[in-house]
Amino acid sequence: MKTLLANAQIMDVHSKYHGETLDILVEDGIISAVGKGLEGKKVIDLEGKVVTPAFFDFFAHFNEPGLEHKENLTSGIKSALFGGFSDVCLIPNTHPVIDSKSDVGFIRGRSTAGVELHVIAAVSEGCLGENLTEILDLEDAGAVAFSDGLSPIWNTELLLKALQYVQKFDGLIINRPKDVHLSQFTHMHEGAMSTSLGLKGEPGISEEIAIKRDLDILKYAGGRLHFSHLSTARGVELIKAAKKKGLQVTADVAVHQLLYTEEDLIDYDSNLKSDPPFRSERDRKALIKGLKEGIIDAIISSHQPQDPESKELEFDLASPGLMSLPTVYSDLLALQDELPLEIAVQRLTSGPRAILGLPEVKVEEGSTAKLAVFDPYQVWEFSAKHNPSRSNNAPKYGKQLTGKCFGVYNQGTFFQNK
Repeated sequence: MKTLLANAQIMDVHSKYHGETLDILVEDGIISAVGKGLEGKKVIDLEGKVVTPAFFDFFAHFNEPGLEHKENLTSGIKSALFGGFSDVCLIPNTHPVIDSKSDVGFIRGRSTAGVELHVIAAVSEGCLGENLTEILDLEDAGAVAFSDGLSPIWNTELLLKALQYVQKFDGLIINRPKDVHLSQFTHMHEGAMSTSLGLKGEPGISEEIAIKRDLDILKYAGGRLHFSHLSTARGVELIKAAKKKGLQVTADVAVHQLLYTEEDLIDYDSNLKSDPPFRSERDRKALIKGLKEGIIDAIISSHQPQDPESKELEFDLASPGLMSLPTVYSDLLALQDELPLEIAVQRLTSGPRAILGLPEVKVEEGSTAKLAVFDPYQVWEFSAKHNPSRSNNAPKYGKQLTGKCFGVYNQGTFFQNK
């Protein structure tokens, strides 16, 4: 069927049509024509709306199997579509952990309803950091990368062996850079604010030490290593230096790390409890600069739904993590005075795909039609009526936001949000 997306404002820095308002004709899931005055059997008028390649999330937690009361694959997929995502990488920290071929097959088999699910399989059994998983079998089953997800790979021998194993198929190891001892029992960034609030803080060197260690191992072992959830200025500097030396290293940052700092914790809002913690304004600005300069390759949602029993507690007892997929676009709009929207969109589209070696998606003829449509002017309330997730642990929940995803075209179908 021919679907015409009419009067679309195209935002895609890799497309020759970037910045133009044109019609996009899609046939059988492929963009067949881009221009003016096109015709289609089904016409969707997008006047005043922006079309980009659909977002690709490199890190999200849908909690299934085992923790479906927080989120499940169905609600997670709905949240992704609501936010403008056609693809989501799921971390392995479920119960049981995603560390077997059957686990990978279970997740991949649920790639329906407009969102393709990509599996980041555990690099260690049970994400405990003790014994290596069957990496070759997991890759054969369809895992796109290997990580212990929310847990750092603390075991240096295991990290070294993992980097060596994945070289057999040019695979990717993902690690959370934090020292397990310096970050133990901490609740926020260490500094004057943590002292003022009476909370134990995690120093920035927790991240920096871990990055230095892992880069030394990477230099020795070879392979490809990705650092997830950068949070410090020094971390950005270390990644920049490693890239200049020719190491195969990439990095991402969570969207909320670009919005908040330690100062925002003044009211002890547990929905702002994050891991890594929100750090200083200097760190926040360095992360934005790192995105602009291409040092940081991707922006992630770091979607981590939590139930009330995990969040509606005193700050030091609450679990970390923010539910964020539905609000990523409005977050980007809030940042656009500091981070140009074109760059932010690139870091959510072609950036993650390049890290994984997946085909580029562009708003051009011949490309697979994975498109997101956004209304940058729509004002809406982030509430139960507009929240497909099973959880609501977001600092912006209950507030008026500007900018919303109108719909996603993927798998030959236009999924329009309500």
